Amino acid sequence: MRNISILSETQVALPKDHYFVSDWNATTTQPAAALCLDAASATAFALVGDSANTASLATIHQGQIDLITPLPFAPAAPALMHYLMERELVFIALVSGDIYTVQGDKVELVGTVDPGIMACAWSPDDELLAVVTGEHKLLLMTQNFDVLEEFPVLRDQPQEENMVSVGWGKSETQYQGSSTHIEAVSREKEDAFDSDDQYTRISWRGDGAYFAVSVALPQGRELRVFSRDGKLHSVGEKIKALGHALCWRPSGRLILSTENKGHRHDVVFFERNGLRHGEFTLRQETKQVFELVFNADSSVLAVVARAHGEMCVELWTDKNYHWYLKQEIRLAAFGGSNMAHVVWDTEDPMCLHLLTASTFCTVRLHATPSVARVASDESNAAACVVDGSMILYTPFSYANVPPPMALNIVDAGEPVVHLAFATFGTGNDFVALLADRQSVVLYRCEYAVAICDSKPPRELARIRLPTSSVLRQIAWTSPSVLVCLGWEQNGDRHSSDLLQTITVVELSDAETPVVIGSHRYLVSALIGCSEIVSVWAAPHANGKILLQDASGQVLAFESGAATVATKFPTMCVEIDAVSVGGELIVVGRSSRNQLFANGHLVSSACSSFYLRKDVLVFTTTTHYVRFVPVDNSNLTTVFIDDQEAEPAQKAKYDESCRRIERGSAIVLASPVDDRVVFQMPRGNLETVRPRALVLASVRRALESRRYLNALRTCRINRIDMNLVFDHIANVLIGDFAEFVRQVDDPDLLNLFVSGLRDEDVTQTMYTGLTKHTTPLREGVVEQKTTRICHTLRQVLTDTGDKKYMPTILTTFMCEQPADIASALQLLAPMSVDERDAALTYLLFLSDVDTVYNAALGLYDLPLALLVAQRSQRDPREYLAALGELNAIDDEEYRRYKIDAQLGRPRLALEHLCSAYKGSREALWPEIIEYVESNELYQDALLLFNGHKKRHPDVCVLYGDYLAQMHKWEQAAGAYLLGNATAQAVDAFVRAKEWRTAMALATAPEKGFSAQMVYGTAIKASKTLADHHLFLDAATVLLEYTEEHEDVVALLVKGKHWAEALRCARSHGRVDLIETTVAPGLNSAHAEVNEDIDEVFGSFEAKFARLKELRAKPLEAIINRNVLNGEQDASLDNIDVMSDTMSMASQFSTFTATVSNASSRMTGSTARRLSKSKRKEERKRVRGKKGSIYEESYLVDSLSKLVDRVRVNQQIVHEMNLVFIHFGNVSAAHMLQKKFSRLVELVLMHATVIFDEQRAQMQLGENGVPEPMDASEFGLSSQPRHPKPGLPSYSWKIDALV
Repeated sequence: MRNISILSETQVALPKDHYFVSDWNATTTQPAAALCLDAASATAFALVGDSANTASLATIHQGQIDLITPLPFAPAAPALMHYLMERELVFIALVSGDIYTVQGDKVELVGTVDPGIMACAWSPDDELLAVVTGEHKLLLMTQNFDVLEEFPVLRDQPQEENMVSVGWGKSETQYQGSSTHIEAVSREKEDAFDSDDQYTRISWRGDGAYFAVSVALPQGRELRVFSRDGKLHSVGEKIKALGHALCWRPSGRLILSTENKGHRHDVVFFERNGLRHGEFTLRQETKQVFELVFNADSSVLAVVARAHGEMCVELWTDKNYHWYLKQEIRLAAFGGSNMAHVVWDTEDPMCLHLLTASTFCTVRLHATPSVARVASDESNAAACVVDGSMILYTPFSYANVPPPMALNIVDAGEPVVHLAFATFGTGNDFVALLADRQSVVLYRCEYAVAICDSKPPRELARIRLPTSSVLRQIAWTSPSVLVCLGWEQNGDRHSSDLLQTITVVELSDAETPVVIGSHRYLVSALIGCSEIVSVWAAPHANGKILLQDASGQVLAFESGAATVATKFPTMCVEIDAVSVGGELIVVGRSSRNQLFANGHLVSSACSSFYLRKDVLVFTTTTHYVRFVPVDNSNLTTVFIDDQEAEPAQKAKYDESCRRIERGSAIVLASPVDDRVVFQMPRGNLETVRPRALVLASVRRALESRRYLNALRTCRINRIDMNLVFDHIANVLIGDFAEFVRQVDDPDLLNLFVSGLRDEDVTQTMYTGLTKHTTPLREGVVEQKTTRICHTLRQVLTDTGDKKYMPTILTTFMCEQPADIASALQLLAPMSVDERDAALTYLLFLSDVDTVYNAALGLYDLPLALLVAQRSQRDPREYLAALGELNAIDDEEYRRYKIDAQLGRPRLALEHLCSAYKGSREALWPEIIEYVESNELYQDALLLFNGHKKRHPDVCVLYGDYLAQMHKWEQAAGAYLLGNATAQAVDAFVRAKEWRTAMALATAPEKGFSAQMVYGTAIKASKTLADHHLFLDAATVLLEYTEEHEDVVALLVKGKHWAEALRCARSHGRVDLIETTVAPGLNSAHAEVNEDIDEVFGSFEAKFARLKELRAKPLEAIINRNVLNGEQDASLDNIDVMSDTMSMASQFSTFTATVSNASSRMTGSTARRLSKSKRKEERKRVRGKKGSIYEESYLVDSLSKLVDRVRVNQQIVHEMNLVFIHFGNVSAAHMLQKKFSRLVELVLMHATVIFDEQRAQMQLGENGVPEPMDASEFGLSSQPRHPKPGLPSYSWKIDALV
């Protein structure tokens, strides 16, 4: 869908009496090879003759011609002229057989081919030279002109590939009668080859692996394909009247030649195996073809031909198996009649070099789409494709017709060289500049909604512009103004200076416009530069005319004056502009795929773009289409790095990009709606609706309160309809009446309501094109759905229209939670038919079992039956169940049965209690069973509160439940409320509340006997002793029993020495001191001594090891563990051959960063890390010697030993007092001395142990042990082991020395 436009034309003329050597003329078409290029220095070399019949080599560089080297032969067209880049010399092969090399002013005859040279060609890598001599021999030479192969070009030899063609479907294989055969034979004899120059042609494939030779024979031309080493690969299929032109497409797929059928000229294609592979027909006016030349990237074929009685260069391109004539360059425009040579630039594939008799011309081209750009509601969004004189017109607003077809085809009469759409009104009209470069045709296109209403473009006027300039571009800026870009020669045809001109043509406002005036402006006088490459009328910039010069400077042209608008870093082949807030933003794309906005680089990988007034759409070389909002703060500051991670991995709902097919290019983005048309590499078209444009359309519709349009767009494009509310939440919540009035479609309203959820999609899904630098919010909106349902239901109810009943039911079902019961209640007043329809819809929205349960929950058995009849339930089941319920006379009891069946235990218990209170005493066992099975004790207490008979029973029942749960204190309270004293006393005992239990047991009104009190005391003492509450256990025995021996034994067991002595003496049991207290004291003394010795030894050993460990650097300990295999493989963050087949970088042990590869773990990886983490945790707890966890383990162990010392202080103190009481001062002295040494040891080393801790190891998030010390490793610090409470000397008896 692109047309080739001429960006610039430059011309360099030879001095008088000099001419470029050529044999292309009206009588002969000998191959002309008098021009070659040096791409490195951008220099052209040409063969020049003069009036003295001498030849010289001319260099053409930067618009200057220098005749640098005279040549030792007469000026005649050489067989080949080629520049060898590696050797930096010009190779010239003459038809006579002489071969020369020219380097600077040095001319060397390197050899002669005696039979002469009919054709020769260098391989693309300049390594091999193929030569066909006058004796039809083929020579293959090296770069040093050593002959590798020499053999007759027409000799019979085995072919690498033989043709196999059975001719199915061809006319010659069909029997058509004997007369037809005779006519065919006669036509074959009459075929003439008068247009064949009888010269041999050679053409290499782009990779240099093969070359083709076209040899003229008496019976016609023959095409042969040879491999690089000279072996015959194939012989071409015989074609009558095969022309002399030969070209192998650089991409390597096709070999091109021509076929003159008398009534038409065809360009025919051959495959490498010699089989014919299609053709295309040249124009009827083409009478003679001189040469076929492909550009470097195989995208454009130049056909040098004679048409309309003059020589021209036709530029053809192909898409979708169709060849288009995109441009015709007539030689008359450059003041010449004969063409000397045509060559494409090897660096710039869209640069064409021409030689005429006296001038060297360079034409720079570019392929751009010709599409409508005016943002009008009546825009047809049309595109035009040029195919010679035919204009293929397709309005994409209502017809997507893929090329080579079109909705309308318009014949302009002559080939079109440039086409532009109008930038005013609806933007549907267009103008075509014809090949004579001075005539234009204006076309009017009517707006249509559908194909049935469309009309083909209508020709308004055909105008020959009043100018002497050779025009190349045109713009239609207003109904009465055409702006043309062209040039004219400064002086005669030998002048090298082309004057660039801007011509403004004024037209009349009549139905058929005519020229009423024109103004010509010289570019050099207007803006001070010599060359303008493009003229552009920007419809989104108030119709401003933009001019771009060769340096990339863009100027705004108005009223004969030009002002600088912006400056691109390099010249752009496509430009457009938009006005934002009064400021002009010019967007351009360079030939190197750089996209600029006012000189700011937006993207370095742009393959095509389209500028709307609200968004910039462009494709990238990484196969994405991207969308950038058009505003000055964003467009001129944003840079899109297309080499970063795929956008789809960064945001699930990213509007700013979309994947497209490889090689897709934008044809147009509809200026007013949400469609973008892409052309695929093979030529077919695809229309898509990108989410960015669809959402922009929805937002515009909502902001203008076009709710129906917004809903339809969302439904068509599968956009979450929550956007309709969330985008204008504060407005729509109060405008639902207008919303309902516009939509007026229950189905669409149902779709809207059913999609609601408590989420703000403008924060989670559709955030717009603005790039977010912070994570998106969760977007949870509490009660949003319920609020909308309530508001919308009220509006629908107020309308009184029954057609909205489905929507009203939908609002009930979509509330959070769904209110099915209220929806069912709406069915009661309806007629039978209405109720059936409503119930059918309700069952569509919800599961039938849920609706059945809701109907049953309303205690409406007929309604439940109606729902059940529409379900898949067995009638024998639900009819029996409903019959049983209906047979219950007591309404409360029936409701209890229904609620119990529906799993509503609290309601069921309430109805059951109501039935019981209705003088149904027999229900009490059922109440007890239901309360116990559903654990509804507190509900039962509430329901029977104040009931004198049953409330105590419920309390006892609750107490039994709490006792089973071992909640003894709560159970005791429940038993007290239920007047169950014995159970209450037992519960208080089990709760260790012995004082309350004994007070309750000894209360006279409770009726406990002495034996029961005694038993209670014994049980309480045992319970307290089991929980090591020895003092309380002894107290209860002492107060309520006479078991003095047991009392003293409990006190001794609890090491309450003073209390044991007091009890023994106060109750006259001195004998217990000798039998119980003294032995217990001796046993405890031995235990304390043993404990002190154990703590002392363990403390010294662990502290010594800690000092030894801290003497070693922490890094050395960790590295040693790594080398010894102490760590798991995951320690270095490596997941070798993981389930995702990704490899993480090997970080050091101290690296806390988790790589992206390892963070994307699979299930097996997570399990492996979890197992590794548990293993490392066990290592840390064990504190294995030499491990990375040992220091932490030692500090923790020493802390526990300090705690043991602190606990033993009071024990030692009390024990020494008893020893003194018994007169055993020596034992007390030794115990105090030993314990003092231990306390001194602890206090002496506590500071070293706890205040000088180093970094401790911990398990990281990925199961890797990590040192966490900010001072050493720059990471977040882990809390050190807390310093425990230290012992003191307050326990000592100072007199004991």
